[in-house]
Order: sequence, then C-alpha cells, then structure tokens
Amino acid sequence: MPQCPVCNSAVSLETTPTVPFCSDRCRLIDLGRWLEEGYSVPHVARDDDEEGEEGLVELPGFGFDEDGDEG
Repeated sequence: MPQCPVCNSAVSLETTPTVPFCSDRCRLIDLGRWLEEGYSVPHVARDDDEEGEEGLVELPGFGFDEDGDEG
C-alpha cells in the first residue's frame, strides 16, 4: 500500500479521494511547500546550455521584423 508523501501514513488507492495524499490536510501542506519554494526541480547545466541566442532558429511569420513590427 502506498504511503502519504507528507505524513507517511498508508493511503488506500480505492477509497481515498485525495490520492496520493491521505487527507486534504496533507494535500494542502504539500501545496504550501511548493508555493513557499520548499521544493524545487533541480536544473542540471549541460554543455550546450549557453547564454545567448546561438542556435536559435527564426520561423517565418513569428516574431518582429527590424522595424519592430510584428511579422
């Protein structure tokens, strides 16, 4: 049986409407952690992740022309 990621209590997949959490309380605790940036998704830099616009491709009909008009 899976466990709640907040309080580690057992969660019944068939009867619990707040899966993967055991209750609304734990669901809101988890939401609060995300909103307060308690959790984060790590960024792993790669060799091809460089600042600048190298390698970007302009698609016709998207963006702006040299005069600043949409085009």
